[in-house]
Amino acid sequence: MPGTGAHDVAIIGAGFSGIAAATALLKQGVDDFVMFERSEEIGGTWWVNRYPGAEVDLESHIYSFSFEPYDWTRTHASWQELLGYLQLVARKWRLYDKALLSTKVATVTWSESTKTYSIDTADGVTYGPFKAVISAVGFLNTPLIPPFLRGETAFDGDICHTSTWRDELTLKGKTVGVLGTGSSAVQIVTEAERQGRAVKVFQIEPNWLLPKGARDFTPAERRWNRFRFVYYYRRYKLYLGYDLRQHRASHARVGGRVNKKRQADAEAFLARETATRPDLKKLLTPSFSVEARRTVISDTYYQALLSPKVELVPHAVADVTPTGVVDALGKKHDLDMIVLATGFDAANYLSTFRVVGEGGLDLREQWTGGAEALLGLMTPNFPNFFMIFGPNTSGIPLVTYYEAQAKFAAKLVKKLATGRARKITVRKAVHDAYNRRLQRRLAQTVWTEVPSYFHGTSGKIISQWGFSPTSYLAGTRLARWFGVKLE
Repeated sequence: MPGTGAHDVAIIGAGFSGIAAATALLKQGVDDFVMFERSEEIGGTWWVNRYPGAEVDLESHIYSFSFEPYDWTRTHASWQELLGYLQLVARKWRLYDKALLSTKVATVTWSESTKTYSIDTADGVTYGPFKAVISAVGFLNTPLIPPFLRGETAFDGDICHTSTWRDELTLKGKTVGVLGTGSSAVQIVTEAERQGRAVKVFQIEPNWLLPKGARDFTPAERRWNRFRFVYYYRRYKLYLGYDLRQHRASHARVGGRVNKKRQADAEAFLARETATRPDLKKLLTPSFSVEARRTVISDTYYQALLSPKVELVPHAVADVTPTGVVDALGKKHDLDMIVLATGFDAANYLSTFRVVGEGGLDLREQWTGGAEALLGLMTPNFPNFFMIFGPNTSGIPLVTYYEAQAKFAAKLVKKLATGRARKITVRKAVHDAYNRRLQRRLAQTVWTEVPSYFHGTSGKIISQWGFSPTSYLAGTRLARWFGVKLE
């Protein structure tokens, strides 16, 4: 187990992006690092999101590391398979030897005199110094809980957010209330309809849905996938499809060709699935464009809503009682279990720990108007501090972005580890020009239509990437050459 003393690098987080950072460092010959993970196991999102029905929205071949192919059983992997994959990769690269599990980072503090960071954990232990810190915690990690459900409540049954699901919980034979209609909600509604006695879905506003096409691979497909050429052909084909779809943000640009097609596909899917229930179709039709909020991918949600066991309540929950909830119209609903599929506090990047940079500046104060960084990687006044899945890097395929970001950080960290530099900062002029250009592009998209987790408190779009994945990969290389200053 790593000690509390000096190390070259600290990685905060041990999920997909943390593993990407660790393996990138090892490829660069940097092996003196510590991984801090607040959970009791490696796995990140796929350790904490273990609710019934949880699975990835992206295809397994593309939602995995390019350097670690795997014998996937499904086109879209379940949380169990993804967790097993991540832990397999961690064991192969001996990352458990570098990991401090059940260790929550509280504060990261820069020292100008030593050009290093120290890390204080929630249990009061100080680690370091570190020549560099890589944040690999993403931004979907602080659950949003309605005010009336925080702390102790009057409800006698089980209450659980999807990201804090407990293994002992069960949906079987229960009347389940699901708050929310996003990606997590549609998955758990399907399972609640299958296992429970009754389901009530509380919908503030509907989302657009597109079919997922999820299924098990056939034995023949799995045999073919074991051939390296076939595996990478399928991976590249998926990548190319996403790259073309997002060229010039066509999937989200107002009037974009891809956006128009996805709008037509979503409308046709809704009409087809609710052909026998025009009343339900009306309730499920959003008032905004496809992609204005995160488009939900599901083969089963509409069918679950057609079940006689399921009731769609087109109102928010306003209060909780010992036996259930009260909706916004004052109607009481008796429930055995309340599942919160209410999402995350995505507007506050790096909300799980505090970062103090040059001159004692707090990163949260710098980002008061909305988080921003050069390609989501580095931000002014915080030297030697790198981010994976930072501001404006939410794009598909996610793991490709993680690998590019990890490579950017690892190549620069190598310079610190080998003594070729002591301090690496982002060039403010480049950072500012980049963000102005990015926001001009984002202003042309449907993401500006309605409030969503894409926006910061100021209304600026802080999560989305407005170009193709290939342009992002090229950008990280250019940023390493022209966007940073070494001292």
